[in-house]
Amino acid sequence: MPSLKTLSSERVRWAILALGAVALCFSNGVHANVFAAWVAPALMLRFVMMSPPRSGFAATAVVCGIASFVTFRGAIPMPDAEYAVTSVISGVLGAVPYLLHRLAAQRLGGVPGSLVFPAANVTLLYVVSLGGPFGTWANDAYVQLDFLLLSELASVTGLWGVVFFVAWFASAVQGLFESRALRTNPALVAFGACFILALGYGAWARYTPRTARQTVRVAALSNPASLSDLFFEGCPAREDTTCRAGNSRARLDNLFAKSETAVQNGARVIVWYEGAAQYDEGSEAEFVGRAQDFTRRHGVHLVAGALQVPRDPGARMTNKAMVFTPEGRLAFEYVKSIPVPGEPIVAGNGQVQTLDTPYGRLGVIICFDADFPALGRKAALQGVDLLLVPANDWRAITPLHGEMTVFRAIEGGFSLVRAASNGLSIATDARGVRLGSNDSFASPGAILYADAPIAGHLTLYARFGDWFAYLCALCLAALTAGAIWSARRRVELQSTGKNSAL
Repeated sequence: MPSLKTLSSERVRWAILALGAVALCFSNGVHANVFAAWVAPALMLRFVMMSPPRSGFAATAVVCGIASFVTFRGAIPMPDAEYAVTSVISGVLGAVPYLLHRLAAQRLGGVPGSLVFPAANVTLLYVVSLGGPFGTWANDAYVQLDFLLLSELASVTGLWGVVFFVAWFASAVQGLFESRALRTNPALVAFGACFILALGYGAWARYTPRTARQTVRVAALSNPASLSDLFFEGCPAREDTTCRAGNSRARLDNLFAKSETAVQNGARVIVWYEGAAQYDEGSEAEFVGRAQDFTRRHGVHLVAGALQVPRDPGARMTNKAMVFTPEGRLAFEYVKSIPVPGEPIVAGNGQVQTLDTPYGRLGVIICFDADFPALGRKAALQGVDLLLVPANDWRAITPLHGEMTVFRAIEGGFSLVRAASNGLSIATDARGVRLGSNDSFASPGAILYADAPIAGHLTLYARFGDWFAYLCALCLAALTAGAIWSARRRVELQSTGKNSAL
């Protein structure tokens, strides 16, 4: 018969799991809370450390799977049955760092033991970002955007340093469940010292005065409620080119009228949202001619999101951004490099093109491209001062998806302006300081104006890339090897002791 102490311990263990599960459902996704993001892994890790490895891993996988389903349901456009399968896989993968910590941390002890969980967490998220179709979606670092001083660390380590500190907190505080004496909690002392240094860097990076060479007024257009998402809606057949061409011209009339308003309000760079101009393949010359005439008359730069529909109904569309100069020249076309899974468009070559202007060097990527830090880093390595991002979202991922792009500005050391339909338009400087934003669901058709600083600088992350993620992977390998060696050494010593006793 179990003792009262054992029953009490069991109740505490399951209570911790229940609290951890609730916190985990608010630790990421569309309803994320910064506090929950720190508390959830600490509670879940405590449950795992109080549980047998197998049952602890199984329970944690179930909770992580449920949390994955809850936190992003509706954000990812797929049927619930498919999403449930994806959540199960996410749950199993998400439980792996907890299991590794359970098996290795106690054998290593102290500070080395506390590093297992954060190193495993960073390694897992990094591998998923490279091999998964959704890039850095669901990365824990995005939740910390409002933790201003910590988010600045992304300019050195990318997202991975931010993730590391959140996870290290979870493992470092485990010692407090046994003893509150600091001398018996070296991991907590080490975490605290490093965390203070990280916040100190964040304060220096954010608040040290920097003088921009100049600023440029940028206008980011959003979609009016009266404008259909697809130019061919309402036409009876694909062959009705007269109807489709008329709809396309009506869209352009609206877009150029809004651009005229932007010019009147001082904009020197105008950004249209993703797929703003839409037309059949044979009608592109008409659009290009209008855009060239507009920029020539007003002396502005225009970055026009455009969707070109091919003649063949079975062929993929071309989703691109076309950059026009004040001289009326089409400087370049950028084709969206990374289609959203299921998006019927051709994929670009992944090369970020740039344009030198009197306001600094401009670069362009499109919407989902910004979920992959490598493309932002390419822009930074090419000396971009201002990255322009035409985008198109949907209600369930607003404002989350727009806010994710702020990290690309911090990582790359450039200003960024995102023009979105069905979502959040946002402008930020190289420190992640928001210059303005507009939710198109709250203010359909509104124009976001921002005076963007031209002060691009090459950050350590831009120079050296995902070095911190590599370091965590190497650290995890070394810690795992050390734990295995420690376990074998203990078995050898026990065996030697038994032989001596005989």
